[in-house]
Amino acid sequence: MKPRYAPVVALTLLFVCGNTPVDARAVSSYGFYSTPEATIAALGPGARGYQEHFVLGLAYKKQKKYKDAILHFANSCFKSQRDARLRLFPQPVYQFMKGFHIKSDYYDDAAYEIAELFALYAEHAYVIRYVDLMSGAHGALYRDAQLLKAKSLGALSRYDEAASTLESLGDDYDDSGSRAIVALRTGSLLEKKPDPKGAVKSYLRVLEADITGWQAATATKRILQIMKDPPLTLDSVQNALYARGLFHAGEYRESIALLNKLKSAGDDSLEANSYLARGLTRNSETAAADALIRAHAGAAEKRAALLKARADELWAMNQKDAAVPVYRQIITTGAEPLAQESLRQISRYMEEGKRAGYEQLLMEYKNKYSDDDAGYFLWLLARNILRGNDYGRALPLLEESVSKYPGGSHSDECRFWLRKIYARSGNAQMALKTARDMIALNPDSAYTWLLMKQLSDEYAESKLKEDYHAALQQGEATAALFSHALLFMKEKSLLNRSGRIGDLDDPSIAQYRALEKKISDMKTSSGYGGMLKNLDRYFAVGHTAGIYRELGILPDTNASRIDRFIALAHYGARYKHAHLGTYSVLELLKLYGLKENIMLMPESLVRQLFPLPFAECTARYATEYGVNQNMLYALIKAESLFNHNAVSSAGAVGLMQLMPATARGLARQMKLQAYDLTDACASIRFGARYIAGLDREFGGNFQYVVAAYNAGSGNVKKWKDKLQGDMDYFTEFTPFIETRYYILRTDKFLTQYGLIYPRVKPAQ
Repeated sequence: MKPRYAPVVALTLLFVCGNTPVDARAVSSYGFYSTPEATIAALGPGARGYQEHFVLGLAYKKQKKYKDAILHFANSCFKSQRDARLRLFPQPVYQFMKGFHIKSDYYDDAAYEIAELFALYAEHAYVIRYVDLMSGAHGALYRDAQLLKAKSLGALSRYDEAASTLESLGDDYDDSGSRAIVALRTGSLLEKKPDPKGAVKSYLRVLEADITGWQAATATKRILQIMKDPPLTLDSVQNALYARGLFHAGEYRESIALLNKLKSAGDDSLEANSYLARGLTRNSETAAADALIRAHAGAAEKRAALLKARADELWAMNQKDAAVPVYRQIITTGAEPLAQESLRQISRYMEEGKRAGYEQLLMEYKNKYSDDDAGYFLWLLARNILRGNDYGRALPLLEESVSKYPGGSHSDECRFWLRKIYARSGNAQMALKTARDMIALNPDSAYTWLLMKQLSDEYAESKLKEDYHAALQQGEATAALFSHALLFMKEKSLLNRSGRIGDLDDPSIAQYRALEKKISDMKTSSGYGGMLKNLDRYFAVGHTAGIYRELGILPDTNASRIDRFIALAHYGARYKHAHLGTYSVLELLKLYGLKENIMLMPESLVRQLFPLPFAECTARYATEYGVNQNMLYALIKAESLFNHNAVSSAGAVGLMQLMPATARGLARQMKLQAYDLTDACASIRFGARYIAGLDREFGGNFQYVVAAYNAGSGNVKKWKDKLQGDMDYFTEFTPFIETRYYILRTDKFLTQYGLIYPRVKPAQ
């Protein structure tokens, strides 16, 4: 969408338990979190303001009680005018909405919702009239209203008016999603007219907008149907686009036939051949795919590209063992960057399964290329040696990795184990240097926070203060930061931490402050700021669908992404939306190239990254089950980032990501017949009880407890018997990669919550 119109969007996390008294701030929590039944019970009785009426309209709509929904949407249209006895027919509702009263912020939304509901009753003439009541503010709401209007015009056989309505949308919306849906609706309209040629032309525009989207798959299947009888003729450009659409729609046989036809007509482009290679692979036509690739044996780069298309398709089909030899062929061509990408792919795959020859592949990559993956492969080589406790052979690999790639993605792991090796061998000077470098260069790493926790017991607070001031006087920035970090660990005081930040020489401090100001002031620069501010009305009523709708029309540019997350972080803070506030700040840090360094951030950003939502529930169940309240927050942050509706790919649900089978067992223990894991309090209750049981089972050993929470106690019992060594060794070589990082991440969050909120009572 063009900048003058573009709105943005967000989520929320203002939580409410039960039917508490309603106030202006609580309305949004009902919209975001309550069931329709709870919302109606709390907001329904008595006279309410227009915001409450709008929330009630949404609640009744979810219950499919459409007449009740219409009544409340109508009563949300004006700031003060209400009619509880409004006759719920198109004409009286329309006349009420035409009244000369001061419109509320939800007038346009209510008009759209009412129009959509009356469309269900086939009141198409009134649908058009309701849409025409809207102001014409060109956001996503206006787009959807015009699409609805066009649909009703089509239902009334007013095809030219419908086509004109759809055509006008193209002048104001330039995002791919809008262009695709408008073209799809236009094609559908032209099919009904009937105008098959015009319909195909519109459907092809859908493919031009976004060939991989669901709209493109629908459009392609419609073209396929139209082309059958009578057949239509497309030019070569249209056929090439259609062939790609057929592939993405899963119509591989038709795609192959059309691509071969184009090839016979002279289209030997790399793109066409790549799609043909992919289609043949998907259709299990191995001999034909091999023949296609052999036909380009004389052109190394083209052959490599076709091999890559075939290998990537096999990989996507989860036929990885079949893809590996194809990737090996690409490596032999020497065609870059495809050879590098292929070597990287199979090196990771072979190492992950510890397949024969993986060490040679890792060494080959790190000797050929100098990038972050080379540093990572050095770490993998060292790690596999460390597993056998051969620290001497691992040392040079770790040193090479941090020397060549000091800021590499796995430099934290290398430094952690380097420092451990230096300390074990008595090299105190290098151990200290490595620890200092780690705190300076990897401040966001879970390994760094584990190291800081271990080191804090080795230093007296008085000595750290002395070292800190000495480092400042001598201009040793890394040494000063090291003492500052450990003082934070010892003192557990954000106030003292903030007081020292002004002494430190680190450019990121000013960048964090600038980011904090942008969030608090809603300072945007992409041209969408004005519309972003209008989203307040959706937050105020917890209208998630409205928020997502408006977000969808923002362009995918770096500037608009920054502005989007500035707005989300701003509203996340205002509405105490823990998921939104945390997620948005994390995304902004990435976009600005900043690390999550709570040792140097302004306090407001720190608290936004580590909020205390659901305080009543966490306190209640922490006390009831004898669990550290900060541990519950650490688990919630690690599991769902405070998203109560989170559902994992494995089927884990809610804030604390409990598997349904685990929840059923806990429910039996608690004698609960009914529960909802997407309810925040229910999830916290179940999670706290589960953690308490694991804590007793594993004698309070944190690593075992959280590993069991993630991977099951049966696995942990087997692992702890096999992984003989200290707890660092157990964590590092836990067989499940996900569990290893879960242990580290949760430990980091628990440490950080303990520093930020030291007065939160631990379990007794």
